[in-house]
Amino acid sequence: MSAENYKLIDQQVGLWGAVALLVGTALGMSIFIVPTQMAAAAGPSITLAILVSIVPMVLGVLLLLQLGGAIPVAGGIYVYGSRLVGPFWGVISVTVPVLAVWSYLLFAAVGFADYLNGLLDTLAGTSVSTTIAVWALLGGFLVLNYVGVRIVAKVQLAFVGLLVVGMLTFVLGGLPHVEMANYTPLFPDGPGEPFADGFGPFLLAVVTLYIPFQGFGMIIEIGEELENPVENIPKVLGIGMGVVTLLTIAIVFVLVGAVPIENMTVSGELGGEPVEGGLAAVAEGVLPAPLLLVIGVAALVAAATTVNTLFTSYSRTVMRAARDDVLPDFFAAVHDDYQTPHRAVLLFGIPPMLAAPFVGNLDAITDPAVLDWLVTVVVTGIFVAFLIGGVALWNLPKVFPQRYEHSIYRLPMPVLKVVAIGNVVVSAVFTLLVVGSAPSAFGVVLVWILLSGVVYWYRVRAYHRKGIDLRQRMVALHSHEQSAGSDD
Repeated sequence: MSAENYKLIDQQVGLWGAVALLVGTALGMSIFIVPTQMAAAAGPSITLAILVSIVPMVLGVLLLLQLGGAIPVAGGIYVYGSRLVGPFWGVISVTVPVLAVWSYLLFAAVGFADYLNGLLDTLAGTSVSTTIAVWALLGGFLVLNYVGVRIVAKVQLAFVGLLVVGMLTFVLGGLPHVEMANYTPLFPDGPGEPFADGFGPFLLAVVTLYIPFQGFGMIIEIGEELENPVENIPKVLGIGMGVVTLLTIAIVFVLVGAVPIENMTVSGELGGEPVEGGLAAVAEGVLPAPLLLVIGVAALVAAATTVNTLFTSYSRTVMRAARDDVLPDFFAAVHDDYQTPHRAVLLFGIPPMLAAPFVGNLDAITDPAVLDWLVTVVVTGIFVAFLIGGVALWNLPKVFPQRYEHSIYRLPMPVLKVVAIGNVVVSAVFTLLVVGSAPSAFGVVLVWILLSGVVYWYRVRAYHRKGIDLRQRMVALHSHEQSAGSDD
C-alpha cells in the first residue's frame, strides 16, 4: 500500500465525547483500587503523594498540549516518535504500547469479573465464570469499537456519568466520618507498624497515583477523529485535567480521613468475594450497604470505561503505523460502513481474550504477583511512550518550526525545554521505581523491544529491495496532515 493510498476516518468525536473518553481512561478501574492499596502501604502520606503527583501530571499535559496542538493526527505518539525522534523510535512508540494495552485490558477485565461476582453474590447469591465475564467485557467493547466511534463516545458519556456518581457517593458519604486525627502522623513508623519502611512507600505512592494521569495521552491518538483538533485538544485536556484532579484528590483525602487503617491493611470482602484494596470493600462498616452497592457498580463501570477507551485510542496508533507500512498494511484498513480501523481493533481485543484463561486462576486483583506483573508491563509501556514524547517535544521547534510557531497554544521556548526534560527524567526515574516489583515483566518488555527492532530492520531491508525507502516514509507527514503548515 502506498503511503497515501488509504481511507481516512470521516466520523468525528465532539468536545464532550472526547472529554468523556479522556476522563474514563485517566480514572477507570485504578481509582477504585490504587488509593486504598497505597494507603495500606504509605499511610496518611498518600495525601501528600497525590499532591506531589500533580507536578509530573502537569508536565505530561503540557507535552500533550504542545504536540497535539502542533500535529493533531491519528496515532499521535507513533507520529511524534517517528517524525521528531527517529524511525526506530517510532516503531517502539507503537509496539511497546501494544504490549502494555494487552496487559491493561486483561488487568481491567479481571478486575471487572472480580467485582461483578462480588455484587452478584451480594444481590443474588450467585456468580459467573471469571473467564466468561472477561470475554463478555472485552468482546462487548471490541464489537462496540468495531461498529463506530460515535457510538463509543455516546456510551462513554453515559458510563463516565455513572463513574462520577460512584466517586461522589464515596466522597460525600465519607465526609461526615472524616477525623482530622487520621491525617497524622504523616509518616508513621515503629515496631509493628505497617509503615515501618519509611519514605519508600511514599515514593511508590507518588508513582502509582501518577500513573492513571497518563491516561490523558489518549487524546493525541484520536486527533484525526476529533472535531477541530487544534482548538479542542487543549480544551479537552483542560476540562479533563480539572475533573480528574479534583475527583482523585477528594477520593484520597476522604479515604484517609474516614476509613480506619485496619480496613486497608487486610483484604476486604464484597459479598464474600475478596477485593483487596477496593473502595467498596474498605468502606464496609463506614458507609451503609446501599452506598457500597453504588460504589461497587461504579467500579464495574470504571473497568468498562478503561476497556472502551483503550480499544478506541490505541487502535488508531496501529492504524497510523500501518499506513507507513511499518506494520502490515492489513491493519491500515478502515471499514467502509462503520468508518473504524476494525482490523486494528481486533488486534487489541483478541490476544487478551485468548490469554485470559491462562492467567493463573484469574484472581489477578487478589494475587499480588499477577497484579504486579501486569501493572509493571503497563507502566513500562506508558513511561517509554512519554520518554519518547519528551524527546519529540524538544525536537519539535527544529524539525517542524512553522508548526511550533503557529500553534494556537505555544509553549515559550524555555518552558518547552523544561517540560521536555521533565517528562524524560520523570519517565526514566519512575520506571526504575516500579520495575523492582516485577523484574521479569520488565525483562519481557526489553525482549519485546529487541524483537521490535529486529522486525523493523527486516522490513526496512525488504522494502529497500523493492526500491522503497521505508525510513524516509516515516519522517514525512502525509498530505492530509500538512494542512496546518508548510512543513513536510
